[in-house]
Amino acid sequence: MTEQFLTQSTQVQKIIKGFNLTKSLLVSSILVGEEYTGKRTLIKYLFPNSIIVDGSNQKMVEESLAISNKLIIFNFEKLTNMENLNFDNKQIIAVSNYISNERIIDNLFAFIYKMPSLKDRVEDIELLVNHFTKEVKQNLIIDELIIDLDRVDISLNTKSLRKSVYKEAFIHNSTHKDIEEIFYYYLLKYMNGNNDYKKYLALYERPLIKAGLKKFYSQLKLSSILGINRNTLRKKIYELNLD
Repeated sequence: MTEQFLTQSTQVQKIIKGFNLTKSLLVSSILVGEEYTGKRTLIKYLFPNSIIVDGSNQKMVEESLAISNKLIIFNFEKLTNMENLNFDNKQIIAVSNYISNERIIDNLFAFIYKMPSLKDRVEDIELLVNHFTKEVKQNLIIDELIIDLDRVDISLNTKSLRKSVYKEAFIHNSTHKDIEEIFYYYLLKYMNGNNDYKKYLALYERPLIKAGLKKFYSQLKLSSILGINRNTLRKKIYELNLD
């Protein structure tokens, strides 16, 4: 089954057009970019029937080059003998997280494409969030899930974006028992000090007071709802840096 590739980015569409124009030619190209930007998925989408090898396996790459004139090499930056490779009369499509030697890359490849990160293709973020939301709803059997795009983490591109969607799904569908278990296993792992009661009490107090302030907009009302003195609440707000 051909992998799906989702994009509305004009930058990525130019890359796709470039690869499509040279698909029938025995010329070599390399796609370079940060991890988790969809480089592999894009190449598998464009060249679904090509032989694929991993650049971290030097011997396998050399053996594959000897018997095939069309090849995809992932993790190209991990090859240790790039300068000895011969891509003449071959169609080699390489995928790399970075360029380790510009001179060698220029000699090996006719075309060098740079895959933009998600921060440089914001038009793809909502598209990918919707895609992963459908995946999460299906995998976790959730009927309703709305993701706030402002809460999506793209620091590690699609890896952190996808994690954000799963995290939001868990947050909004957790039960009292789920939260209690999280506290239990977290404390079981990290509790080890002489003042842990006070230290870890903030895990409960901070979100409680923060949520209360957002929900009720008033320290006076919140203190009444929580059943604590207003001065005590004000002190806790200061101690927890919630001003």
